[in-house]
Amino acid sequence: MTNPILSTCSHCGISFRWRSLADAAADGTALSFCCRGCQGAYRLICDSGLSRFYQRDDRAMPTVNDTITSRYTETDLLQHIVPEGELCRIDILIGGISCPSCVWLLERMLASISGVAGVSLSYSGGIASLRFEPSVVTPLEIFCVITRLGYTPRPYSPDQSQKDAKRERDDLLLRFGTAAFLTMQLMAYSYALYAGYFQGMASGVKQMLQYVSLIVTTPVVFYSGWPFLAGAWRSLRTRAPGMDLLIAIGALSAWSYSLWALVTGEETYFESAATIVTFVLIGRLLELSVRRQAMSGISSLYASAPQQATLIEESGFSEVAVDHIKPGDLLLVRQGERFPVDCLMLEGETEVDQSLATGESLPVLLKGGDDVRSGCINLSTPVTVQALRPAGQSYLMRVAALVQMAQSGKPEIQLLADRVAGWFVPAVLLVAVLVGISHYLSGSGSGAAVMTALAVVLIACPCAMGLAVPAAVLAACSRSAALGIILRGGDVIERMAQIQTALFDKTGTITVGQPQVEGFETYADFSEQAVIQAATTLEELSAHPLARSIVRHAAGQGILPEQCRDFHAIPGRGISGLLSDGSRVLCGNAIFLRDQGCLITDTGAPETSATAVLVAIDGRLAGRYLLQDQLRFGAERMVAGLMAQVIDIQLISGDQQATVERIASEIGVAAACGGMTPDQKLDHIQVLQKQGRSVLMVGDGVNDAPALAAATVSCSLTGSSDIAMENADIIIVGDDLTRITDAHRLSRATMAIIKQNLAWAFLYNLVGIPLAASGLLTPIYAAGAMTASSLLVSLNSLRLMRFNHHG
Repeated sequence: MTNPILSTCSHCGISFRWRSLADAAADGTALSFCCRGCQGAYRLICDSGLSRFYQRDDRAMPTVNDTITSRYTETDLLQHIVPEGELCRIDILIGGISCPSCVWLLERMLASISGVAGVSLSYSGGIASLRFEPSVVTPLEIFCVITRLGYTPRPYSPDQSQKDAKRERDDLLLRFGTAAFLTMQLMAYSYALYAGYFQGMASGVKQMLQYVSLIVTTPVVFYSGWPFLAGAWRSLRTRAPGMDLLIAIGALSAWSYSLWALVTGEETYFESAATIVTFVLIGRLLELSVRRQAMSGISSLYASAPQQATLIEESGFSEVAVDHIKPGDLLLVRQGERFPVDCLMLEGETEVDQSLATGESLPVLLKGGDDVRSGCINLSTPVTVQALRPAGQSYLMRVAALVQMAQSGKPEIQLLADRVAGWFVPAVLLVAVLVGISHYLSGSGSGAAVMTALAVVLIACPCAMGLAVPAAVLAACSRSAALGIILRGGDVIERMAQIQTALFDKTGTITVGQPQVEGFETYADFSEQAVIQAATTLEELSAHPLARSIVRHAAGQGILPEQCRDFHAIPGRGISGLLSDGSRVLCGNAIFLRDQGCLITDTGAPETSATAVLVAIDGRLAGRYLLQDQLRFGAERMVAGLMAQVIDIQLISGDQQATVERIASEIGVAAACGGMTPDQKLDHIQVLQKQGRSVLMVGDGVNDAPALAAATVSCSLTGSSDIAMENADIIIVGDDLTRITDAHRLSRATMAIIKQNLAWAFLYNLVGIPLAASGLLTPIYAAGAMTASSLLVSLNSLRLMRFNHHG
């Protein structure tokens, strides 16, 4: 495949090989642009009457090599794109991220690209998730923007992420080992110089020790400290000063001043430059270890994803990477293997461990026609399955993507930290300059003035403030994933912690959603078989749990459905349709049948908490089903736990009022509202919100979707309808409702940790900077304090990993 023609951007001047954007200048000259950002900037400059800018010979024309365009093509990146409605999502692994300031810079620059609808970047894993309009911007253009910022983008894959993490750790260990070894050697020379300063030393010996110190310090600063120097240069180029800039200024200033002092015969401070780098590398290594531990939840998810699959072809079996599986491919899954993608069982039957997908610990017997989610384990016999969707869109990868997005999500409180961090570094540099000048003018000498200014630069810790929120969110999301609680975004934590009212749907949420027919009766002159067949003909087309139970009941009696046409469903009410003989059938509650013109006499309320489903044929009441559902595991303890946290609980349902009240009394809920339509549920939530209440809505069906979308926080359980899952902020894996209580407790604990982190970061800088400015701290102690501050924030956040389930 040949590369496109090399073009030059008319605005920024880079050379590129991807599709250019054509335009024309006012004089008709043909123009080409590398991206829409450059095209817009060109038009803005010309419209402002500043077109002479492009006639200057001295304007900077950065050169960007063809690394990205030679490594990737648009076709290469297409397989990593996940469609999401009208938008697409791509996950990018970005190398070179060294501190939270890098995250801030990348998010700001990527969000400014035309066509990018959303950016979330995880500092812990260096994974950026971008949602974009494919008709406006391409992944290759996004990759080139990241490269121009000085970072290394790659399409995300779990294997690549682990390899990069290991490479980063090995590189950091090598740099730290070099720095530690040379710094220890340097300390021996420094002690000799200190002793000579007080006791006297021959000038030749002193100069020799200083030259040796220079030789030993130089690789520490320029090799071991290279990541900080590169980060500092990047922050200067992009005008986004961060932690690396402070470290680089401190180390380079100490090294440069000592070199000047060596030439002029003054006292040197090479050990300060080396110790600064060594201390910071210690902190980075410990922080990396903390981040890896906090990422354990998502790592276990990816570890459960198979990397290979057995593809069935005409020529036989072949082993392929799961990334190459396409919808419709036939696969063989042997005993003990995990299902590689979401599949449809075609033949055979086997027991399947679905604990990863549903939380169910007992094996489930599946047969032809059943769906199986990726990551589940085949426990019995080999089976043939058909792939339903690509690996990147499988259930397991979607859950992992949600966890990643949650880890990079930002609560509102993060905005304050971002604003402070934005001006913090320039303010510190200004203070350091003023402190240095002040000490020099007061007669402290140039050496003491420089060292005091360096102490101010080094003790300042914007990273403690920058890590305060993301470190806690990372740990909370990872721990929640391990507990079977999937958060859609980090901002959910803040909203969940503020919940005051919790609303629960009944069927499929408080109850298991697998009701059994415990009674059936007919009315008038309708035969039992005719009514059952009419009902199951309609109910077979519905996804409601009650419908599935009615269909199973009919199958158990050997009654099969017939053809149905003109089918209609009214969420929360019932369904209607025409049979092959033209009979009009209605199935639903009494309100629905009356609204459809059916005369309903008093059939009597069920004596238990059973749900009644009425059947009408041609406007006449024909029969009634009574269905009984079981309470979901942990319902009573969940209610007690939320009430203990002073949360008002209400049960709302489209079922009959009497039935809803009976279920509510069984679980200890006082407020119960039955007969509610989806619109009424939505109105109820909006009324509560107008009263200033933060509302949690827990539901599982299509009829709950409007309420889920409107609630402050929405929650669904695995096995819920697709639309309910799409609208949910929190997804509970399994049937244990006490996970909802855990989600609330964990959210409150996370917000407490965040506030502790921010308070510490503020107090540390409030005390540390004046101490350094007074001359009481040397640069070495200041660097150690700065490292300890960042580490303390990370370790405090890691306490969330010990959060326990109290079901």
